[in-house]
Amino acid sequence: YPFRNKKDKAEVYFLRLSPSEEKAFADVSSEILLIQWLNEKGFPAMRPIAMKTGEFAKEIRTKWGTYNVSCFAKVSGDSLEDTEGNIDIVRGYGRILGQFHRLMKEYPYSKRHQSHKDLLKEIGTRLQMYGAPETVCAAYKVVCNELELLTISSANYGVIHYDFEPDNVFYDAKGDTFSVIDFDDAIRCWYALDIVRALDALVDVVDDCDMEHAERVFLEGYQEETDLTAEQIDSFSLMRRLVCLQEYMTIRHVLSEAIREMPDWMKGLIQKLQYKAGCLEKTME
Repeated sequence: YPFRNKKDKAEVYFLRLSPSEEKAFADVSSEILLIQWLNEKGFPAMRPIAMKTGEFAKEIRTKWGTYNVSCFAKVSGDSLEDTEGNIDIVRGYGRILGQFHRLMKEYPYSKRHQSHKDLLKEIGTRLQMYGAPETVCAAYKVVCNELELLTISSANYGVIHYDFEPDNVFYDAKGDTFSVIDFDDAIRCWYALDIVRALDALVDVVDDCDMEHAERVFLEGYQEETDLTAEQIDSFSLMRRLVCLQEYMTIRHVLSEAIREMPDWMKGLIQKLQYKAGCLEKTME
């Protein structure tokens, strides 16, 4: 919910209310701690705004349910999907992700975040809960087994954004600067997962460019800030399969909720989600 600062009408804030059953308060607190640490290090993440009590997050109970409340200042510029993307922006996109991962390699509070094992556990629970097809269950087992074989070190594993896509990265053309928002999905995982999600979303940044060239430039920008090993590149396919499983089971979870009165716009949305789930399922056959 956007609102303006009474003292400075030009400054816009966003009030965020998230249902506690979707996100634990401890996870919200970890997110804000991460952002504050990044701000202290000079990384251009969205800035948390304190309440009058000095708190940056609070759990409140209402007649509609329990919510986690927090507030953030609007970042400058436009999301990358709304810019007239060019190859320089692609390089900067890769560079800002590399800068984030470089900082995460020294982040002292990473264990406050859930890990990829928690993500796999959630996927497995939903597989049983919603009776996923055998092909999906088999794909889940293969991914779990292959992840067990990957090395885990401070160089390739730490807190990742998890949703480092164009709608969460902003570019300010006037200052030629980037900003990053929405760290609420941050978990401990392989940095390669962040990279592949950004690579796969490049089509939303530059749609009139050779994608192979765009991917190469993105990775060049990334490596200007931190290392990228051959082992990490080899894991890209596995990370894509993990994301596919997570997206598929999240859609199944969302569609499981019974809705009494369904507006027309929601009917269209449900059809899109059903189609998306079907496409994801086919990739696992």
